[in-house]
Amino acid sequence: MLDGVSSVHGGSASRTTARAITASCKGEDHGEKQAAAAAVAEAAGDDDEDEDDAEVCAAYIDEGDDDDDDDDTMDPEVRRARREARAAAAAAEASAAAGGEGNGKGLSARNPSLTASSLYLLQGVAEYLRLMRALTPSVPVIFQGMCALFETTLVRMFGAFGRHEALHPTSDQITPRLRSTLVRLTSGATFGSLTPGMGGGAGSEAWSVLSSGNLYGLKERVIALESLACIAEELKRLKLGLKQALPPKEEQKLERFFGQTIASVEDLREHVYSHVAGLLLNLSWVSEAIGDSDKLSDKLKTGKYAKREVSTDHSRWVDDLSTELTQFGAKLACAEVTAEALVMLWDFAIAETASAMVAGFARVRKCSSEGRVSMSLDVQVLLGSVRNLAPFSGSSKLESHFRLVETYIKAFYTPESEMLYWTQVHPEYTPRQKVALINQVSGAYGWSSKSKSELISAIGSDELL
Repeated sequence: MLDGVSSVHGGSASRTTARAITASCKGEDHGEKQAAAAAVAEAAGDDDEDEDDAEVCAAYIDEGDDDDDDDDTMDPEVRRARREARAAAAAAEASAAAGGEGNGKGLSARNPSLTASSLYLLQGVAEYLRLMRALTPSVPVIFQGMCALFETTLVRMFGAFGRHEALHPTSDQITPRLRSTLVRLTSGATFGSLTPGMGGGAGSEAWSVLSSGNLYGLKERVIALESLACIAEELKRLKLGLKQALPPKEEQKLERFFGQTIASVEDLREHVYSHVAGLLLNLSWVSEAIGDSDKLSDKLKTGKYAKREVSTDHSRWVDDLSTELTQFGAKLACAEVTAEALVMLWDFAIAETASAMVAGFARVRKCSSEGRVSMSLDVQVLLGSVRNLAPFSGSSKLESHFRLVETYIKAFYTPESEMLYWTQVHPEYTPRQKVALINQVSGAYGWSSKSKSELISAIGSDELL
């Protein structure tokens, strides 16, 4: 998949793809199809041919392909079924070609940047649609071939950019839907052959694309995943026509393809983007910078948030983390990622930042009421900095991520009688973070050792895990 990650601008690409789909619908010979595929890959800006592709396909529907159906010896029901299937396949062809008309639908509406291999894939889909119309009795088999073409692309995309250890049943790095889809498509086989190698040859070149010097292949990942998502959207537009062309007994396969395989594309995007966001954003130091040190010499010192008076200055880690996030934004700008991918990457980055802050506050051994106020000040200063960096600063998405941190800070003021209930209704925090909170609160408000032990024991029980 890495060999086709050279982007093609979607404006001319969509028109060229539509012409290639139309060419396949009109039944050109093999040499002409190769030329059409080459035009798709190059996406040259020859906009002289502004054909109305939908009209061409619609006109082709009326061409004389019904000679076989005029046979008087053919059963009338069979003749009618074949005509309906042919018309449905032709409608799907017209829908695919209409994507390049610039009428607010399909590729022209999204104006994407696509990989050359994705445009070849669209050309393959057009060929399968043409075969469905020409070979009506074989529509189910042809549909399976079209599905296999997309499924192979999905598997290879995960093989190139996904985390293979995420396929383990106990891993939470991918959704169950994506895991089950990949396992089904590969029949449980490994992805070793699809992983870029670290040695010499083409494999090492692919590995260098994913290296830190190339921002872990950020640009390549985004273009590849957005191309796959674009193709998935195009296939969704063809679903109705395919459903009409297929026999009723094949409807279950159709629904599985769209309900599992096509739907898994969004899961794959989230998986890959969350992974690369974690690689680009170094947060390994955050929890230690926020919390108290575990060194014996530092344990004798006053904790960072065990203050006796409220400070008007924020902590140093806030500036360091703001700098880290600024660098993260600069990396995304260098890669020139799409607007949709930019939002997703920032979303994952801020979510990881919030989790890192909670982990850091959970490392605070002692905390006073004044220290808790300082925590809130630090979070608010960082939130103001992130608002100037994230592309969704005015939305509720940013506040929802920081709410994870603010809720943990405010839990410090929870009465002793309500603390057990609080731990039950907040599964988003780990047992270790809840125990740390109880230690902080009990130390600040002088809870009895018995109450503290009972709460910690309850948190460690299976009922609250």
